[in-house]
Amino acid sequence: MTSRISALTPPGYFVDEQVRGPFKRWHHAHHFEPDKQGGTLMRDVVDFAAPLGLLGAVAERAALNWYMPRLINIRNNHVKKIAETTR
Repeated sequence: MTSRISALTPPGYFVDEQVRGPFKRWHHAHHFEPDKQGGTLMRDVVDFAAPLGLLGAVAERAALNWYMPRLINIRNNHVKKIAETTR
């Protein structure tokens, strides 16, 4: 997937959107805010649509709506691990 940053408000917000790739639509907003304990809370809002019309809509309901939140969570856990690693 090729995406572009379509909105940016440092340090608390940016959006990446698909330019080319597997989805009919992909809009991924990243929100960051202090957690009042010296860390950062990160929240993702993903809006996507599968291609292929009715077949894509079935795929969304059958698999993607279940799979995508888990994929984002795995990615976020990886980002957290890297960010918290002292080098």
